[in-house]
Amino acid sequence: MVIKYTNFSDGIHYLNFQESVEKLGLDEIYHDVASIVCKMDKSSHQIVLDCDLSLQSKMICDRCNKEYETKLTTHFQMGYIFARESNSDESFNVRFLSTDEDKIDLTNDVIEYSELSIPMKRVCREDCKGLCSICGNDLNVKKCKCKIKVKSDIWEPLQKLKFNN
Repeated sequence: MVIKYTNFSDGIHYLNFQESVEKLGLDEIYHDVASIVCKMDKSSHQIVLDCDLSLQSKMICDRCNKEYETKLTTHFQMGYIFARESNSDESFNVRFLSTDEDKIDLTNDVIEYSELSIPMKRVCREDCKGLCSICGNDLNVKKCKCKIKVKSDIWEPLQKLKFNN
């Protein structure tokens, strides 16, 4: 996913990329291709990339333990400033391009943002009921007859005070 920016005039340009997840070396939860749509705003001093990344993924639900397929999307922006010397400071999504360079390689950024797009809690659907903690039945399929007793020891000292008086 390389952009040869010297081929573009100053102004706004739209770019589309597709790359197989295997070629990118992404984790086994991804499949098919990574699709990137970028809006490149090029001027004589800088390049600003505004990109949308989408990937197909197979995950295991944290609640019901079933495999499901979902589309992961993320948005990121990168700024590239033309400088005589190439600085190594890559904070805040700003990179420096030396006059010797004529290409921008988005591969590492796509890999990084692909991994960041994985949700912390993986659920097959928002209203997934999960598994019964006693019998293990899938509560999305059928209700079980297990009685879950919740005992809270937090109130026990107060209960003792109440009954002692």
